[in-house]
Amino acid sequence: MSSIAETILGAAEVEIPNRAVRGRNRMKLSTTVAAENFSFLEIMVSTGQADSIAEAVDLAIARLRRMENRSRLERATTEYFDGLTAEAQAEEQALARQLHSSAGSVDFDLEP
Repeated sequence: MSSIAETILGAAEVEIPNRAVRGRNRMKLSTTVAAENFSFLEIMVSTGQADSIAEAVDLAIARLRRMENRSRLERATTEYFDGLTAEAQAEEQALARQLHSSAGSVDFDLEP
């Protein structure tokens, strides 16, 4: 598998921690954080976004990882399209037009 394909597939791998599985696969971490970061985590807990500081840390890291994965996917996609021959670019554009045209007839509100 090409590195671009691996990057694209890897971008979907970040999971947001699920409260139902929070006890599993946990590692002990003892650290000191900046006061504003701790306040941010406390706000996440007080607003119900997380049940604990530990869960807030997990959520914040998951968000960061998701942003980094999206950025990596964007770079890989740009690299892919920049590397296409003129013929392959024309084929991609034709496929995009066909997809756009056919998607116009789909009523997504009625789809399961």
